[in-house]
Amino acid sequence: MGVDGCVRVVYTCQQEGLWKYCIGQCVLGQAAGGDLREVYSTFTFISSPLRAITLRKLVEASAGDTGLTVAPDRPPLRLTAPTPNWREEIVPSHATASGIPARRFTISVEPNAVFANDQLFAYDEPYRPSAERYVKSFLGLKPQDSVDGRRGEFAIEVPDRRGAIQLRSGRLCLATSSMPLRLVGEIDGKMVDLRNSDSLEIDDRHIRSVELWLLASGSDLVDYISTTRWPYKYAITPEEAKEEQRLLELVRGGESETCEFKPHIDLGNPKAAELEKTVCAFSNQRGGTLFIGVDDEGSILGIANEVTKRPDHLEKALADYGKAVRKRLRDRLKDNQCFNIRAAILSGMRVIVVEVGRAREVNYVVADALANTAFIRHGATSCKMLPSEIRAQAADDAQFIINNQVFGS
Repeated sequence: MGVDGCVRVVYTCQQEGLWKYCIGQCVLGQAAGGDLREVYSTFTFISSPLRAITLRKLVEASAGDTGLTVAPDRPPLRLTAPTPNWREEIVPSHATASGIPARRFTISVEPNAVFANDQLFAYDEPYRPSAERYVKSFLGLKPQDSVDGRRGEFAIEVPDRRGAIQLRSGRLCLATSSMPLRLVGEIDGKMVDLRNSDSLEIDDRHIRSVELWLLASGSDLVDYISTTRWPYKYAITPEEAKEEQRLLELVRGGESETCEFKPHIDLGNPKAAELEKTVCAFSNQRGGTLFIGVDDEGSILGIANEVTKRPDHLEKALADYGKAVRKRLRDRLKDNQCFNIRAAILSGMRVIVVEVGRAREVNYVVADALANTAFIRHGATSCKMLPSEIRAQAADDAQFIINNQVFGS
């Protein structure tokens, strides 16, 4: 017996009349609703109800010769791989729009999907100031979720109504059906072991660490809350969520005088000198933020795969990489106290954030090929400082200029 559902798909158009699949998802077990269609010059948004369908039928339709037709004048959702490779994951209740945990099955449909964060306007449609924000709203994603990481993918989400963890208003309990469930784990080192109707008073305003796992008979995982497990790491406080949103806004703003992106910096490669060059340039201007794990277009790639191939070693590998970045900067900059380095999670991806303040005096590189060279930001570029720029910035420290001759070459 099937259930109702809703499929939502976004198409993009880069050439006149040539529409391509961009991103989409289907949620089963929810009210089907009605049809929705919004067409802009470069984006089409389509929502279509599904009636009495099963997960198996949906998968078979998308893998068939004709694919799953969402709209007659747009390409069907069709899997081309001979053996489709669906990825399965548990989405915890705190990360779903419904507040119910779900099983999500994801597959790549269009490897060359293109997405541009344009303004959306059309005579017959509502004005949308940001395509990215509207795509998130249309698909029921959260503001901190990444669209770039989902480009070209199709996801099927099946709510798991067996139960959910509820942690709010100073109380921890289970929202459950009649089946037996058990919640185990710890909060700030205090052991937790609850059954269906149990509850626990918790001062959730001062929690720092949570590891909670909701299990059904046979140890089947139903839901979880974790401050270490990604990509659905639990934000302990509103301040954490606010800080992630602040960093995401910096990324969305693109590279600038105060923001720089690097997909990864291999510290054993001569090109790693871009690290000290960028930090030096920020420190001689107004300060800035360097993101390691974000490409030039602002796509959040993360560095997990660059620092380790073993997920169970990720936390240590990230910490070691951050320490190595810090050591390199301290060994190579005159003012080596002008920066702060930390790991962060943006849209479920692990990145390194280097936040740089303005140096107390002209800063410069003291080691390797860039020794005795000062840099400054001009727009989104780190440039060697001219003698006139150094003099202007160090007008009250003429002796510094005479003694060190940090003019670049």
